[in-house]
Amino acid sequence: MRILSGNILCSEDKGKNFLEFEEKLYSIEPLVSMDDIEGGKGGNSNVFKLIDPDDSDDIYGILKFCKYHIDTDDETEKVRLERFKNEIRALKKAKDAGSDDIIEIRFNDAKEIEGQDYLYYVMEKGDSDMLDYMKDNQIDVQQKFVLCIDVMNGINQLHSLGIYHRDIKPDNIFFINNRPKIGDLGLIDYRDQDQNIDVVREKIGPSGWLSPEAVNKMLCEGTTFEDVHCCKIKEYSDVFQLAKLIWYIFEGTAPVGQVSLEDFKLDNPTIYETLMGMLQYSKEKRPKLDDVIPIFTNEAHSYRA
Repeated sequence: MRILSGNILCSEDKGKNFLEFEEKLYSIEPLVSMDDIEGGKGGNSNVFKLIDPDDSDDIYGILKFCKYHIDTDDETEKVRLERFKNEIRALKKAKDAGSDDIIEIRFNDAKEIEGQDYLYYVMEKGDSDMLDYMKDNQIDVQQKFVLCIDVMNGINQLHSLGIYHRDIKPDNIFFINNRPKIGDLGLIDYRDQDQNIDVVREKIGPSGWLSPEAVNKMLCEGTTFEDVHCCKIKEYSDVFQLAKLIWYIFEGTAPVGQVSLEDFKLDNPTIYETLMGMLQYSKEKRPKLDDVIPIFTNEAHSYRA
């Protein structure tokens, strides 16, 4: 492995691309190809395919490295390194709780690359994300309801563990054997977190899917408006993002602007009104997932063949 322009990359010498864990050697390969160094590039991490030579399957799992070595003195990098640790902690907590709707972590450790130690973890491999899945598959209304309920159950499992995802978008929902699982927990927050690692006026979440609180944080935090507008991104923010994701599942787009029932092609007033409640600007007016999931479960019965 090697470091180039702040990214971890595979070495051109394939014999140097390996990972040793518990006296077992795994091979590391680029997600796409050696020529496509952007294929495994993320904002704060680099990802690769991990190959088990003793396994008949092509890919054992996905290897995710934090781009910042554990002894960094840079304050920004320290925050991002702490987020990576939080992500590992959350994945382990979900696995220990038997949360089947969350991507499974297999193991984690640190690897020395060019004289510095970099944290990593290995997770199960998804077949596709929601963007590709929706594009490549014909999904009927009943299947869309099942998909929505599965995703909401996954986020609700995180909430029950005191974890807020805060980065819900189609790219972060992965499919394994046609079953959706929640992934990419790099921006999570904990209910019991002693120290807030979010930076003042930092953008937390994906563009186009931001909750009002995330926008408020960017614009108001650290100003006199912070006393007027909520800037805390918690479980109610996940509810807002889920509503946008659910709209996307049914409509193939996101609810932007002032929408009406006529804009919701499913033509289901109950689901539409539920989504409008989840999309309320005021967090106090949004329902909890424990109340939303039964509504979707009940309405799904109307679309059974």
